[in-house]
Amino acid sequence: MEKKIALLVAILLVMPPLLAWIQSAEAQQTLKIGVLVPYNLVQGEAWRGGAEGGAWLATWDINNATGINIGGTRYKIELVIMDECAYPLNEEQARANTLALIQAGCKIIVGGFRTESTNASIRAVYEWNQDRPDDEKVIYLINGASTDELITNTVGKDYEGWKWLFRINPINSTMLFKNTLGWLIGYLIPKKLAPMYGGLVKYGVLVEDYEWTKKIQGYLSQPGALGPNATCVYSARTPPETVNFDPYLREAANSGSRLLLIFYTLPTTAYLISQWYQGQYPFLICGIDVYAQSSEFLKKTGGLCEYEMTEDFAGTRTPITPLAVRFWDNFVGNFSKPGEPPAWPVYTAWGAYNAFLTIKAALETAGELNSTKIIQALESQEIWVLNGKARFTPIHDVYSISYGVLWPDKYTRAVFIQWQKGADGNLYKVVVCPIDQPYSRKTMIPPWIYPLADVDLKIDGIIDVFDAVILAAAAGSYPGHPNWNMEADINRDGIVDIFDAVLLAGKAGQQAPQWPLP
Repeated sequence: MEKKIALLVAILLVMPPLLAWIQSAEAQQTLKIGVLVPYNLVQGEAWRGGAEGGAWLATWDINNATGINIGGTRYKIELVIMDECAYPLNEEQARANTLALIQAGCKIIVGGFRTESTNASIRAVYEWNQDRPDDEKVIYLINGASTDELITNTVGKDYEGWKWLFRINPINSTMLFKNTLGWLIGYLIPKKLAPMYGGLVKYGVLVEDYEWTKKIQGYLSQPGALGPNATCVYSARTPPETVNFDPYLREAANSGSRLLLIFYTLPTTAYLISQWYQGQYPFLICGIDVYAQSSEFLKKTGGLCEYEMTEDFAGTRTPITPLAVRFWDNFVGNFSKPGEPPAWPVYTAWGAYNAFLTIKAALETAGELNSTKIIQALESQEIWVLNGKARFTPIHDVYSISYGVLWPDKYTRAVFIQWQKGADGNLYKVVVCPIDQPYSRKTMIPPWIYPLADVDLKIDGIIDVFDAVILAAAAGSYPGHPNWNMEADINRDGIVDIFDAVLLAGKAGQQAPQWPLP
C-alpha cells in the first residue's frame, strides 16, 4: 500500500511539468520553406558552398535556438529543396519544381540564381497567386539573380500583382556594376595602374555569352566608360562550353590590354584563370567570377588563381560583422569533407542564410501566417544580417547605396576580393575594396607584370628615398589610425612597421627596365 501511495505521489509531482511539456509540444508546429538551388551550375554539389548549405545552416541555428515565435506559437522550419534547373537550362521544369514546392505546402520560397530559370519560377508563382486572396499568397525571395528587370518589370510596374516578390540577394545588376565602376574608377585605375602605364590604361572585356552580360559588355566597350585614364581596346564573348581560353587571352594581350574585365557565373573560369596565370599574360584580371568565390576554385585551378580579383560577399573569414565570422566557421565546420578543400560559402549561401534571418524577423513581427501582414513586415523592417544592415527598397529590391571605395553606411553591398598568399604560403580571399575597413588590404600586382610593385610606393619605376619617406610617414599606423596608408603595409599584416621597412630596404636602388611600363 505504501508503495502504491509513493508511486501516486511521484506521478502527481511530475504531472505539471509533463503537462507543460505536452502543451509545448502541441503548440510547436512546422513551417515549410521552399528552397530552389542551382544544381550543376557554379556551386556543383550544393553542400560545397551554395544556397542549400546556407539554408540548412540557418535552419539548424533557428530550430536549435527558439524556433520562430509566431503569435505565441513556436514553429520549427522544415526545408523542402528542389532544383531550379539553371544548367542545363530547363524553364518548364523550373516552373514545375516551383509549383511542386507550393503543392508541398511551402508558403515562402527562397531561390533564383539564373535569370531565365528565376523568371520561369516567379511567373509560376504569379499565376498561382492570381487565384488566391491577398492573405494567402505565396511569398518569393530571390536569392542569386541580380538582373534589375526581375524586380523593376514586376513589383516596379504592378505593385498589387507582384507585391509578394522580393530580392534578398544580391544587390541588383546596376549596383553590382556601380561597385565595379567605383572600384576601377575610384582606385584601381587612377591610383595603381595609370601611373604604371603613363596615365592611360588599355583594357579588354571578356564575358560569358549569357543574357545578363550583354548590357555590361556594351557599356564597358564604349569610349570613356572607365574615365579619362582608361580606354577599351578589346571585347569578346565566350560560348558556355569554352575551356580553352588561350586564344581569347592572346587576343587581349595583342590588343595592348593591361587590364582584363571578366563577367562569369560558370565554373569554366577555373580554366580561364589558370591559363592566364600559366601564360603570364601582361594584364591584371578583375570583375565578376562567381566560381572564384569558392575554395573548390583553388583545387580546380591547382592554386593558379593568385592575383585574380572578383566581386564577392566577403573574403576568407572576413569580420564584416561578428555574425559573419560565426557563420563562416560553422559553415566550414559542418560542410567540409576530409581530404578535400574546406567548404567556403559562396554568395548564394550568404544570401540563403540572410533570407532565413529576414523571414524569421518578419514572421515574428507579423504575428501570424498572413501573407499581407508578412509582406508589410518585410517592407518596414531593417535588421542586421551577415554582411551589414538589410532593408528593402519601395519596389522590394535590396537597399544598397555604397559603391565606391568607402563603406560608411554599412548597408549590404558587394566587396572586391583578391586571391593573395598569406604568411603561411596558402591562398586566401583578401578584401581590397572597400579600402576603409580594418580588414582591407592593398591590391597586389603580379610580379610578371611589375616585380617591384609591392615596394614601389610612389609608383615611379624606382625604389628610392621617396618610397622610404612614404613608408616613414605611415610608420606605426594601422587601420583606423590617422596616418594609415594601406600601400605602405608591404607585407599586408595590418601594421606599418620594421618588417615593411626591411622589405623596402631589400630592394633599394632597383628600378624597372622601362618606365612607364609598355
